[in-house]
Amino acid sequence: MRYLLFSLILFINSSLTVFSMNPLNENKKHILVIHSYHQGFVWTDSITEGIKSVLSPYENEIETFYEYLDSKRFVDPIFIKSFEQKYELLCSKVIFDAIIASDNNALNFVIKNRSEFFKNIPIIFCGINNYSPEFLKGETKVTGIVEYAAIDSTLMLMHKLHPKRKILIINDRTVTGLANKAIIMKALPKLQKEMLIEYSDTGSMKAILEKVKSLGKDWMIYLAPFTMDADGNYYSFDDAVRLVSEVSSVPIYGSWDFYLGKGIVGGYITSGYMQGKLAGELALSVVKGANPSIIPVFEKSAVSIKFDQSLLLKYGIDENHLPNKSIVINKKKTFLERNLILFKNSLRIGSVLILLLLVYSVLKYRQKKFLEKRNLELDQEVEERSRELLEANENLNRKNIEITKQEELTNLAYLRLKAILNNSLVGIVVTDGEGKIIDQNNRISEILGCDKGDLLGENIASAFLNRSNYEILMNEYHQLEGSKAFIRNEIPLKRVDESVLWTKIYISEMLYSHIEEANIWVIDDVSEIVENRAKLEKRTVELKESNETKDQFFSIISHDLKGPLSSILGLLEIITKNPEIFSDEEKVVFVNNCYESAQDMNELLDNLLRWGRIQIGGVSWNPETIDLKIITDSVLQTLINIAKAKGIDLKNHLSSNFKAFGDENMIKTVILNLVNNAIKFTHKGGCIDIFAEIKNNRVEVLVQDNGVGIKKEDIQYLFNIDKKIQKKGTHKESGTGLGLIIVKDLIEKNKGTIRIESELNIGTRVYFDLPLIALN
Repeated sequence: MRYLLFSLILFINSSLTVFSMNPLNENKKHILVIHSYHQGFVWTDSITEGIKSVLSPYENEIETFYEYLDSKRFVDPIFIKSFEQKYELLCSKVIFDAIIASDNNALNFVIKNRSEFFKNIPIIFCGINNYSPEFLKGETKVTGIVEYAAIDSTLMLMHKLHPKRKILIINDRTVTGLANKAIIMKALPKLQKEMLIEYSDTGSMKAILEKVKSLGKDWMIYLAPFTMDADGNYYSFDDAVRLVSEVSSVPIYGSWDFYLGKGIVGGYITSGYMQGKLAGELALSVVKGANPSIIPVFEKSAVSIKFDQSLLLKYGIDENHLPNKSIVINKKKTFLERNLILFKNSLRIGSVLILLLLVYSVLKYRQKKFLEKRNLELDQEVEERSRELLEANENLNRKNIEITKQEELTNLAYLRLKAILNNSLVGIVVTDGEGKIIDQNNRISEILGCDKGDLLGENIASAFLNRSNYEILMNEYHQLEGSKAFIRNEIPLKRVDESVLWTKIYISEMLYSHIEEANIWVIDDVSEIVENRAKLEKRTVELKESNETKDQFFSIISHDLKGPLSSILGLLEIITKNPEIFSDEEKVVFVNNCYESAQDMNELLDNLLRWGRIQIGGVSWNPETIDLKIITDSVLQTLINIAKAKGIDLKNHLSSNFKAFGDENMIKTVILNLVNNAIKFTHKGGCIDIFAEIKNNRVEVLVQDNGVGIKKEDIQYLFNIDKKIQKKGTHKESGTGLGLIIVKDLIEKNKGTIRIESELNIGTRVYFDLPLIALN
């Protein structure tokens, strides 16, 4: 009844927690960590710390959920049922990308309920005892780290350090204790040839302590993980090692890190932290894209030889007798170690002071150089200004002289004006206040294509400006204040032959004989400038399209290479960080996986580079009259072995001497890609046919198969570089999704078009056409 009430409360609380969760970030990955034991249990907490050491730096990308089955303290079926209900609810709210299961009970729980609410979620386990490959038979996407307890190595180490002492092994009868007992019993026959060993796992804690207290100087103790005595009383690892060490007068050894530093001398130590760290690294590589099915289970996780110096001294054990690569904790600190923080802070302060001094020196030097440069610039400005003032004074003197000669030049002004009008390189007309042309030069006749003098007496609006343009120009002109003059660019004028040219027009008021409100119109032909600007704008558009193509190119590289590259990096990161835990066979598996991913990347890069060269015009086009029958036969001969391997029949229905016009290498690449695609997506025993016919003075080629077909909604994306369709072939052949895109570009390069018709499970028909003869 007590368990039932506790389970009900736990389920209600966890359900409320799930419903009241903050909204999840859909852009993040989600990892669920399920521990077999409770929070506060030393082994469980050390695994958690190991996982966090790997995943914490990625908290902006990955959200991690930590859950505890508490199976050491509660084993009632109703209690377990409440957890099943909780996780069913949790998995309905959160999509998990990976599950980390620590210790056997958690892994058993996940495997048992995988078909219900953990479907297809990759599983990474750690801390597993009594592992056998049969345990995971039929399961996919599962890998992890076995808890390797080097109990026999620790017992041999004890005998080496104390050859005359007997060994008492203290163990419990929990699931973990039974797993450890199996390891001990397996090694016991060999060990008993070297030493005297007594095994105990049936007493109460009181009886155990009495036994330890009574041991003589010719004994020592091996303490296995102990959490429950024969009376059913629960003890934490800290409690167990403390109680035993308090009454023991002989050395105590163990094989787990939660005892080290708390009462045991040392041993071959298995670390919960390392179990968690390795599991975290595997989970990180999986959420980045690695396939857990190809990652082998680590059946012998790393152990390290560790000792507590305070207990070595207590029992008179010489450190020189310890095995190589032994790690000693609780060492007495040297002077430098005791004052390391002070030393580091002094170095930091000194470095900051030196840096500030350097910065100050640089700033002073730059300030000096700036002032020197500024003084030089000011001197140059004063000199320049003085020169300008002298020139201005000379100009004033010249103007005074010119004014005195003005009266002498008045009689020559009209003749000079006429000379300027007739010899100017721009067209000039003079109009009265009504827009009537009262004078013109020869150049305006050349511009408009009329005879000299034809414009005199005509209204400027009807002569070469349309009425609307004339009114717009005059309205702007009359709105000017003061001296009236303005310029307008790109005004269209009508020539005598009705053609249009673009001009720049300058309008200004002028004194002309006795005419009031006379205006001079200066007209310059800028048609060439307008045409050049249009060409420049066209070139700008082409460069923009080229730049967009480059952006597409780099976008594809960063996106499509990321998956294979992440897989390679994930695998290499694991093997390089922990090389000592892998066997040679496991390393070969890793290298083979990396090699396959690299091959996929190489094929993708080849296609990307080929497509990029087409986009930027890097592929030369050499069109000529080609024989499609010969080209098709050559392609089918190249692919015949691939087709035979799948039992596919290749048929070329083209008649001999079937001609078309195009680049032979490009058209061969097109047919090779289309037939290769057809082979890839056609089942064993299928058939691929190539036809061609002449339609509307063009050649239409058909590549037809009876393969798996394509969804209608996917056909529109087959030639889209931004939405590539990638699909495995009938024999799991991989592809880059760029083949048809390259084919389309090559067909268009040869002045052709391409289209696709397809039906699922019936087959696909790809049509493309080419010119029959050379085009202008």
